This record gives sequence, structure tokens and C-alpha cells, in this order.
Amino acid sequence: MNILIVGATGQLGFTIVRKLSEQKTAHSIFAGHRRTSNTKPLERLQNVNFRIVDLLDSKTFETGLRDIDIIVTTATTATPSQKGDDLIKTDESGTIALIDAAKSAGIKQFIYVSALPFPKWENTVPLSRAKRKVESHLKRSGLPYTIIQPTAFMEVYFPFFGTTVPLRGAEVNTVERPFKFSNDFFAGIKNDIEQKETFNVIGKGDRKNAFISVENVADFCIAAITNPKAINRTIEIGGPEGLSPLDIKKIFERLYGKPLKIKSTPPFVIRLMSKILPLFNPAAGNIMALNYAVANNDALPRDMKKTAEEFDIKLIHPEEFLSQKFDLPS
Repeated sequence: MNILIVGATGQLGFTIVRKLSEQKTAHSIFAGHRRTSNTKPLERLQNVNFRIVDLLDSKTFETGLRDIDIIVTTATTATPSQKGDDLIKTDESGTIALIDAAKSAGIKQFIYVSALPFPKWENTVPLSRAKRKVESHLKRSGLPYTIIQPTAFMEVYFPFFGTTVPLRGAEVNTVERPFKFSNDFFAGIKNDIEQKETFNVIGKGDRKNAFISVENVADFCIAAITNPKAINRTIEIGGPEGLSPLDIKKIFERLYGKPLKIKSTPPFVIRLMSKILPLFNPAAGNIMALNYAVANNDALPRDMKKTAEEFDIKLIHPEEFLSQKFDLPS
């Protein structure tokens, strides 16, 4: 089988390509990327082919999808990295156009990485609205599909508690993508745990989330490839346990061997920013809306243990994840 990973230069896409390369799979691996993307980390991997696939340029689809059997798309501009990145144009319209092209090309399976819904806040988060529209179109397309709905990624969410520890060892990471708003914000808090002994939360920090590692999201995507159990199915995925930010704080305290003070941002401030920022920075507004929804919603996938067993995935617990990161050089 010829497998195309669209969004292969992003953290999740790269991880999928890396794992497939390390498995020395019999499948042929094609890394889909934009002409302007940084492909150097991918070029260090073995047995990886390259295809230009740009969700903002449908003209790239004909050659990009030629002789491809399966598409895995992880592409998103939730954290934009290039001029022109836009949730509606890229994540929504671009992915829908890719689905249509896949249908015309006779793709055998279309695996789409979406996100776990926020039942109460779904319509307030632009990324969620785009994801649901793509999911709906994919289901109606007639393509054999698999929709993966993960919870928040440890590698992306945990750094904003005030630490660079979750970034250690990552060849590609979302947090450091060149998006000025996010870069400036993170620069101001990234040493809070280590230097100020302060742990950042929104509100009370008591909502439960089954945080998942990017490594496990990639595992599920790979396990879904040609798997009859995954065909025409929406799969909710998360980590092995629902934990609140306050629970994560305790893990950091155990690892550092010292107590941490809580610094709480009132939820109404995040909510207000999610309303004001879109007027001049839609991507920043989406991030604030997403943060507000995560802070006010329990994200607990149904039957997670059963799902992990079904696809033979060993779930990484946040304590295991952080312990491993602590052992890596800073």
C-alpha cells in the first residue's frame, strides 16, 4: 500500500512518518508537505518519499495523490506557521477539497485526525466548527473513512503550565512553530515552574481531561491503516486516566521534589480575549476559545481502556510521559 501523510512536517504528521519508517513497514510512505515547509527532519528518516500537497492549492492534489491508496491527514493551522494559514480556507475548505480529490482518485481509506468535541462549547471554538464540517463531509463522501478524535495533546498543552520540559527530545514541536502570538506568550511563562515555582492554570484547574501523548495519537492512526475495525468509524481517543491541571501539578511537584504555587487566570479574561482577538488575529482568538473550552469541560473519551485494547495500544500516562522527559537533557 502507498500511504500519504498530509501535514507530515507538523508534530503529529512527523511522528506518524517516523514510526512507520522505524517499523520498516512493507507499505510505501509518502510525506505530504507544502513547498515552503521545512522538510529537514523528515529527510533524516529512512524510506520516506515526498509529495507536494498543499491544502490551499488544489492543483497539487492530482500529482500528490497519484498512485496513493491511503491518506492520513493531520494538517491543521490551529497554530499557523506561514502567511495565509487560515482555519476556514485550510482546515475546512482545503480538507474538504482534499476529500473530494481523494474520492475521484479512488483512495481506499481516508484517515482524518479531528478533535474530541466540547458538547457545551462546540460552537464557540472555530477549530471545532471546522472539524465538524469536515467530519460531516467525509461521512457523506462515500469514501471508506476513519475519524480519530483525540483529547488535548500533552506535548502541546503541558508547556503552558509554565515549563519547557514537555518539549525535550522533540525533533518537531507545535509550541515553537513560528506564530508570534503563541511564541511571545510562551516566552513569558516558559520558566515559571523552574524559576518562579509557579504553576499556571485557568480558573480552578479542576476539570478532568484524559490528556494524550502525540506518540499515542500516531499509534492509533497507524493501527487504523487497512484495519477493518476502523473502517467507517469515529474513534474517540485519550490517555489512560482523566486528570485535572491540579493533578498534573502534583506530578510536577513529585518530580521536582518541591511544592508549586498556583497562578490562576480568571476564565472571563480568556473568554473576553476569545471575543476581542478575532477582530485582528483570528488564530489567536481560536486559541483563546480553545483554552476556555478545555478549562470548562471534562474531556473523557468513552470506553478508552476498551478502545486501547481493541487496537493493541499501550497508553502513556502523564506521569510516565513527564518522567521520561525529565530524564532528557534540557
